[in-house]
Amino acid sequence: MTEELEIMPVDAIGQIERAQVDVQISTARKYPRTLSKVKERMLSFATLDEETASSCFYTLPARRGGDDKPIQGPSVRMAEIALASYQHVKAGSRIINDDGKFITAQAVVHDLENNVAVSIEVRRRVTSKSGARYSDDMIAVTGNAACSIALRNAVFRVVPRALITPVYEAAKRVAVGDVKSLTTKRAQIIARLKQMGAKDTNILAAVGADKIEDIDLAKLEVLIGLGTAIKDGETTLENAFPGASPKEEGKPIFKEETKAAPAAVEQPATVPTTPEPTNTTTEPEKTPQDRLATFVTDAGFSLDLFNKWAVPDFIPQEAATWADVPEQFATRCLKGSKGLITQLTGVAK
Repeated sequence: MTEELEIMPVDAIGQIERAQVDVQISTARKYPRTLSKVKERMLSFATLDEETASSCFYTLPARRGGDDKPIQGPSVRMAEIALASYQHVKAGSRIINDDGKFITAQAVVHDLENNVAVSIEVRRRVTSKSGARYSDDMIAVTGNAACSIALRNAVFRVVPRALITPVYEAAKRVAVGDVKSLTTKRAQIIARLKQMGAKDTNILAAVGADKIEDIDLAKLEVLIGLGTAIKDGETTLENAFPGASPKEEGKPIFKEETKAAPAAVEQPATVPTTPEPTNTTTEPEKTPQDRLATFVTDAGFSLDLFNKWAVPDFIPQEAATWADVPEQFATRCLKGSKGLITQLTGVAK
């Protein structure tokens, strides 16, 4: 006995989707949000610690022909906090087009309580200055950044600026600190930027300072924002710090080990012997991911700890298994094995 498949007409699918949205809107209006509680939740998240606060705003270099002032604004992380706190909101983002030179990301945010929906599109180049197309891994990273930026822009069109601004200012105060903590905080931020590939001269030029000691609270705020913008994909290291060169394929914070060439060993005179039969069966060569898994686990670390260290500075999302680690990045980790262990040890603490 065979069962007959029921093919639903297109209008029936549309009716189901409309019914689902109607139920969501009815539920949102039955339990309306309280703006004071929304603001309180946003503040508690954004000022949870210095690291979170630092990620809540970005800085871009001043536009050519403008007033020479850096551009600042709330970041992708701030949008995520607003989205989680505002309640009764549907949101999503995706890549909708890739023409070979640019990819286009679209984000849609729907405020169910007020029945207001906003759609934003963002384009990002996926070719180098010479016209060569990025690698697959780099295109994936660029696509994720474009989706995040599109979602951020859409969220800030729906969540009122009156809620965003006070939380944004509070996050900056926590991130920058005060005069008492300036020396320590300044050293930390400069060390992070150097790990990305910037040098002292690049950092000083970006904020118009002559010496490290000239970087005050206002200039420190700009540097923190530039670091966030680079991480979020808003800008590149070269644009934020002209003259700086990123360490190969991203922002490695460990150095590749250099091994000294072995000294020549005098070979003894060979004695003719009967050759032994060779074994024609060979084990399959291990992939870089397999070798990385063996190396990290033998050192006493787990995949979860590796993900905690690598995301989002080196890979865009957590690897479910070692095989999901990009092959090129796994190879770089193995070349810089000593630095990798140092970094993992620091994360474990």
